[in-house]
Amino acid sequence: MKLYAFDVDDTLEISNGPVRLADMQALRNSGHIIGLCGNWGLFTRSVRNWYEHVSFIGPMLLAKADYLIELRTYVYAESYVMVGNDPRIFGASDDATAAREAGFRFIREAEFADGMR
Repeated sequence: MKLYAFDVDDTLEISNGPVRLADMQALRNSGHIIGLCGNWGLFTRSVRNWYEHVSFIGPMLLAKADYLIELRTYVYAESYVMVGNDPRIFGASDDATAAREAGFRFIREAEFADGMR
């Protein structure tokens, strides 16, 4: 079981990103832990029954790296993955650095959309 933390802006299809909600749901249906580490307000406003799609939302009052560290500390998984933006290539938020600082494996949004897991 892996824990996947998804950025929202420029990552998910609801915010002009390439990651389909159906692909996130497929991971959840396969037994993985799926959640948000980004603009969760947009997600909860845009996705009907959002609570059926994700196990956690955040960060709230924490920097992304700190939130990811909290997840690693308190939520058991075999591995931890952040899916989001590397602003050197695309997107506004530096999810790549947050993932590295928290000890998460990082997958760019386009790579995830192309099948990388």
